[in-house]
Amino acid sequence: MCPIAEVEGRRIALKNLDKVIYPATGTTKGELLHYLASTADPLLGHLRNRPLAFLRYPDGPDGQKFFTKNPPPGTPDWVTTAEVSRHEGETARQVLIQDLPSLMWAANLVVEFHTPMWRVDLGEGIADRLVFDLDPGPPATIAHCCAVAGWLRERLRADGLTAYAKTSGSKGLHLLVPVEPTPSRRTTAYARGLAVEAAVALPDLVVRKMTRSLRPGKVYVDFSQNAAAKTTAAPYTPRARPEPTVSTPVTWDEIEKCGHSRDPGRLEFRIDDIPARLERHGDLLAPLLDPGQARPLPDGAGR
Repeated sequence: MCPIAEVEGRRIALKNLDKVIYPATGTTKGELLHYLASTADPLLGHLRNRPLAFLRYPDGPDGQKFFTKNPPPGTPDWVTTAEVSRHEGETARQVLIQDLPSLMWAANLVVEFHTPMWRVDLGEGIADRLVFDLDPGPPATIAHCCAVAGWLRERLRADGLTAYAKTSGSKGLHLLVPVEPTPSRRTTAYARGLAVEAAVALPDLVVRKMTRSLRPGKVYVDFSQNAAAKTTAAPYTPRARPEPTVSTPVTWDEIEKCGHSRDPGRLEFRIDDIPARLERHGDLLAPLLDPGQARPLPDGAGR
């Protein structure tokens, strides 16, 4: 018999809580669910009203992984969904995680949470964030991303915009910027322009094309996740990596120290690290949830 958890009046059958999901650390599914429950307040803030894509890895990072935007089979009728555009005018429903019961239901499936840069309450494809995904090509590491992040931070500041950072939970860094509601095509075009500028300003460090042959030892500045149809790993989501790493908000001081030391371990965080970080820093990405922090793109940008 599966244990039944009652979460805010919803009954959820929790399966295989003793199953080891991360063999490298012996982390069980029950420990993973406990992490998500204890991080629910900030995590829900960054998921709410954003149609989700899931990367499911029920047998751990070494098992089968599959990416889906469709509501998984058996989705309870109390889990909110939204109609979202797909290809060639077609639409389909995607899950919205609006509350703790929905979060724990999804966590029971063992998933990474991926969100777009727009919310359904603002309108599909109307972005309230823009994102840069800094992806290092080996032998470059996240430490090499730090210099690129610093350059982008100052360049964005010159346009009146404020960047906040998190680790991807995988290899690189994400920079997130609160913006006034803006069509995704404009935020994409603006981010593309800054990626081009970064490649010109830092030619020995930055590449703006995805071409694999160009990327060894450099940082790819990926602007494409600003497109309305694209998603990015959400803040605080665990990742399907060998160890239970988390996409973790970080301070600019931490980024600077990692860049100086060239020690990528300074910016690697696991589920056990997050409670203490939240106690010490709170949610470092909370400004993204405050409409008062949003700023317009510069006049003419992305038009």
